[in-house]
Amino acid sequence: MFESSKPYSAVTVQIEVLTSEQYEVEDSSGIVDLVEVVRIQASGPTEASRALRKKLKYGNLHRQLRALVILDFLVQNAGERFLRGFADEALLERLRIAATDSVSDPLVKQKCKQIFGQWASTFKDTPGMAKVTALYKQLPKRKQPATQAKAKVLREGSNSNSNKNEPPMGHVVSVSGGSGPSTLLSSPKQKAKAKKDKKDKKLGLSSSSRKFDLEKERPEILQALAASSVASTNLLNSLKLVNRETHRVSEDAECIHGFDTCKDLRHGILRYIQYIESEEFLGGLIHANEELVTALMAFEVLDKSLDYDSDSEDDILENSWKQRHGLGLDDDVDTGLAGLSINPPKPPRPNLPVASSTQHSRQIFDSESESESEDDDEDNPFGDRNAIKTPGIEKTGHTWKEV
Repeated sequence: MFESSKPYSAVTVQIEVLTSEQYEVEDSSGIVDLVEVVRIQASGPTEASRALRKKLKYGNLHRQLRALVILDFLVQNAGERFLRGFADEALLERLRIAATDSVSDPLVKQKCKQIFGQWASTFKDTPGMAKVTALYKQLPKRKQPATQAKAKVLREGSNSNSNKNEPPMGHVVSVSGGSGPSTLLSSPKQKAKAKKDKKDKKLGLSSSSRKFDLEKERPEILQALAASSVASTNLLNSLKLVNRETHRVSEDAECIHGFDTCKDLRHGILRYIQYIESEEFLGGLIHANEELVTALMAFEVLDKSLDYDSDSEDDILENSWKQRHGLGLDDDVDTGLAGLSINPPKPPRPNLPVASSTQHSRQIFDSESESESEDDDEDNPFGDRNAIKTPGIEKTGHTWKEV
């Protein structure tokens, strides 16, 4: 069922162990054994590249930093074959995003810039390492998840607060006759509201002057600014605590609560920005909106579904492989080893090839019988039947006389 060309061997298992919390971030013990395994296996460089890329993509802060440390150690010590095979475009793009994306942790960005600078100076004259050395100056080529998340967050906020984008109340029917202009039929409530707005406009009264009073709203504005800063920070911290290798952020109750709080606060911030023109609060409101958008974008980006994620098939295959090998499961050791037999019975010893030896001797006997029958054939002039017996005393023949 799960057939793939993606390898899962000791390389992936060791990277899974080395990126766990039992190792410090800069601890190099155990990575030497990983270098040897990568050198031995033919698919070692590509498998290590893929495993480290998934840690950078799904791992928490500790696993991301450990993945960068392990990758730097392999680049420096794994040899030329690793340098030729590890730098695929998927890993390079993940490194670019980790170094510059707004969702990335500042410690991850700092570590990326550090190792990128080392690679740029160490391998600047090494053939085949041009893309790796260019990481120090490159920006991400694509940020599709962040773009989609940002558009979704902004659209939700705008639709919730902008009166222009709100759906009209009551029954609205669009009637179109052929290619002519369409006619909009609205409810009586909308007609009354339109007449009232038209009347207020003639009197010189704006909706903002009727609904919003800056001095009256001042305490609420200050409270909204403080609450927005706290809520955005809490949501970002909650997202960092979720283990995305096993759970989605949308399954965490604290993250969901923080996400809803940020959305509600942003609705109020956008309302204040729409009506306030004073520079006293406008700068702070814009900054609070940016912080809330960053936190909401981080939630959308980190909450990837399997349908959208390009590595979903690889994740399914890897989870199946882990289940077959008993990795990452919560079952007891006794249950996992229940069907294991330490001393299996020896297989039965094969029988001796008696039939073949009998057949061979039978063939020899048949050949001897055939030769004896040929000797007794009376039609054979050279047979034993026609042999002339040698006389015991030979007759003397003619002799030559010596002269």
